[in-house]
Amino acid sequence: MLPKYLFYLAFGTFLLSGCGLETDEDSDEESDSVTSVQMEVEQNAYLPLTNATTLFYTANEASPGDIEGAVSYDVGMSNSKGYPVYKVGINSDDLNLDLYFRTTSSQIEFLGMDGPVAVSDDASFDFLRFDTPIKLIGERSNQSTGASAKLESDEGSLSNAALTLEYDVTNSNTATFQSFDWTTLKLPTLQSTLTAEISVSAPGLTVGPFPVTLNFFFAKGLGLVQHSGDVTEVAGNEYEIKFYGLENLPNIVAFTNDGATVEGSLTYFSIAEASGNATIESSDYEIVNRSALNDLGWLNITQPNSGEYAVEINTSSLELPETLTSVQVLFENRVNSGERLSANLTLLP
Repeated sequence: MLPKYLFYLAFGTFLLSGCGLETDEDSDEESDSVTSVQMEVEQNAYLPLTNATTLFYTANEASPGDIEGAVSYDVGMSNSKGYPVYKVGINSDDLNLDLYFRTTSSQIEFLGMDGPVAVSDDASFDFLRFDTPIKLIGERSNQSTGASAKLESDEGSLSNAALTLEYDVTNSNTATFQSFDWTTLKLPTLQSTLTAEISVSAPGLTVGPFPVTLNFFFAKGLGLVQHSGDVTEVAGNEYEIKFYGLENLPNIVAFTNDGATVEGSLTYFSIAEASGNATIESSDYEIVNRSALNDLGWLNITQPNSGEYAVEINTSSLELPETLTSVQVLFENRVNSGERLSANLTLLP
């Protein structure tokens, strides 16, 4: 079991244990007045989210890394829901989209999205919030939930429209992810596909149903590596983004099963910073699941005198995987107890 993230709410302000004071001035919900709430949350290995970190994406090879996916802890929505909620703010010249998630040890929950998102030539949604979060892990069919959103259409507009969402969720672990600038490296993924129809009915206004298909590809220890949306009746995705790089998070470490590094990977863990890579020093961070990782038999993470965490592949191990394999490496700050960073370590056959 992964060590727990502890969250504290005191005097109306959420304090994320170890991640410092979490703030999000753009929160879309008002904070409730709460004096004492303690919640324990284990994040999912497929969607580890840390406040004030960034994943960069690209929509095409011509503009690599031009789409920013900024992760922030949403104080207002967390306060309203009673559990931690994170926003992934996807921003570029051509795409502005906020995705809201709850991540637990066994589940990834999708709470809503901001756009606006055009679902036809004459209608668009914004501030879409589901009454019941949509669970993205596990097969689900013929599900229904209410929702609210801001609606603009040729027939009129509603600032808080009541919607009905009929949906299915399917999962697959057969797809691999490869960034366009990788020649060898691939990551195994968990693919979750949300297929839905959105209907709106209000006095004097009936809109829809609109077909919507959202695809999420998650990589263990890294998070959302690919996302696309088919939100109109026109065939094909209206948008698609793919992982390109990261900031304030550990770099991917990758080997082949003969012990060679892949795509210029380092043999130790480092954090990608705006100014370059910074070694993760063992005096600053502890690998909280290091024993479990070394117990795999084929992986050896050591702490040499230099202070870095060195990685070796035991090529003679009988447990050496013969298929593409990723594991999560979980760091905790020794000074700011509880501050967590998650890394992806991948072994190619």
